[in-house]
Amino acid sequence: MNEIALNDNQLQDEADQKHNLIININIEIRRNLLDLAIALKYMHDKKLYKFYNDTWEAYLANPEIGISRFFAYKIIRNYEVWTEEFHVSQAKLKIDAEKLYDIGKQISGMNLTPEQIEEKLEQARTLSRSDVRQLKTEYQPSYKMITCPHCGMEIKVMM
Repeated sequence: MNEIALNDNQLQDEADQKHNLIININIEIRRNLLDLAIALKYMHDKKLYKFYNDTWEAYLANPEIGISRFFAYKIIRNYEVWTEEFHVSQAKLKIDAEKLYDIGKQISGMNLTPEQIEEKLEQARTLSRSDVRQLKTEYQPSYKMITCPHCGMEIKVMM
């Protein structure tokens, strides 16, 4: 019986160690995602990717990069909304990128007070992804249709 309790204690210690490791790695990934967003945005906006590939999509698809265009757009958009638009420090953005993106879509373009921004960040920190997606706002973002100058495809862009 004592042997079983010892095994349970050892397993609990092992579980605690791995759990804390996962949490710390996750925090580091979130911090690195913001740094990645800043670098990607700079590379995209300055068109520096052309030193490596003809197109942004081809640059992202490089085996060394291996990021989908949509994922790159999401993390860049998070940076633009939360840091550039709402002036939230990077230290406060160690939050799930999906939740930041979903809430950012809802509030971008709104004239929020610092308290309202803090409330939205708290929702991103504490709510599940599905709960965040269910949040409603009175604000309806505006969209604009643009035509790609290269292929002529029409794209709906959130303003």
